[in-house]
Order: sequence, then structure tokens, then C-alpha cells
Amino acid sequence: MYDKTPRELEEVIDHCRALIYAIVTLESQEVKEILSFVLWQQIDLLHQTYQRDLNEPLVAA
Repeated sequence: MYDKTPRELEEVIDHCRALIYAIVTLESQEVKEILSFVLWQQIDLLHQTYQRDLNEPLVAA
């Protein structure tokens, strides 16, 4: 099941870390290339999420 809710910054960071670990430890060049592409997408998502969070107005508690 696909969840369309925007991911939190920490979730995207954790996903990037897992992808980096897999890329470093795996030996298959084909798999590394695919995971590198997915990592690139996640880094782009991380940037977008960061920009979205920067532009949200602060809520006074």
C-alpha cells in the first residue's frame, strides 16, 4: 500500500543512509548503479523537504 503523506526529514535521511550503506557494501555493479539512482532521487526529495520546511511559517505555541 502506498502512503502519499509527505515524509518527515528524518525518514528521508534514514533512507539515504540505508542506501549509502548498501551501495558501499554490495559488490554487484548493476545493483550499485540502480541504488545510486534511487539515492539521487532521495537526495533530491531531501532537498525539497528541507526547502518546504524552511518556507513553512512558524506557529507560535
